[in-house]
Amino acid sequence: MSIGTFIGTSFRDPAGTARRLAAMKLDMSTLWSMVALVTVLSVLVLVAGLYLSPVEAAMVMATPFTLCVILGASLVMMVFALQLTGRVLGGKGTFSAAILLVVWWQAMALVIQIVQTAMLLILPQAAGVVTLAGLAWLVFALLHFVNVLHGFDSLVKALGTVIIGVLGISFGLALLLTLIGVTLQGGTV
Repeated sequence: MSIGTFIGTSFRDPAGTARRLAAMKLDMSTLWSMVALVTVLSVLVLVAGLYLSPVEAAMVMATPFTLCVILGASLVMMVFALQLTGRVLGGKGTFSAAILLVVWWQAMALVIQIVQTAMLLILPQAAGVVTLAGLAWLVFALLHFVNVLHGFDSLVKALGTVIIGVLGISFGLALLLTLIGVTLQGGTV
């Protein structure tokens, strides 16, 4: 199956894609390399998109390196949060499958980000619609990925895992941003 076909299948059948990915047996060095690759590619597309929109670029006060650290740390925290929370709720997913599913989920977010950036050039009015549709699909796909990862029998458990995981990620990311010195503009420190 070509990568284009696999991407198309991922958009149409995220649960089936999750089953295929979870069945793969990749070594940890390959998985961590994939985390690094998807992080760098996502930041490159983000920075390219910021150059197309000077208003948004003015709001981002972080260097590409800082953005890589933030996104990479967020992905790692997401892996741990979804894996550990799912286990607490009775799931049986493996850590390596969690990494691969989060990496593929971020890769699909990258595809959506590329489409959104292209829409900014071609038809700027439609970029917002692409963003909302992409966000809705990402939530839908994440629920299916978590459901398959942990072998849950319903999306409700997957939703609970995601909600608890997001709370954990939010706390962890706030701590990370504080440690690297990123603060809200206009606030007191």
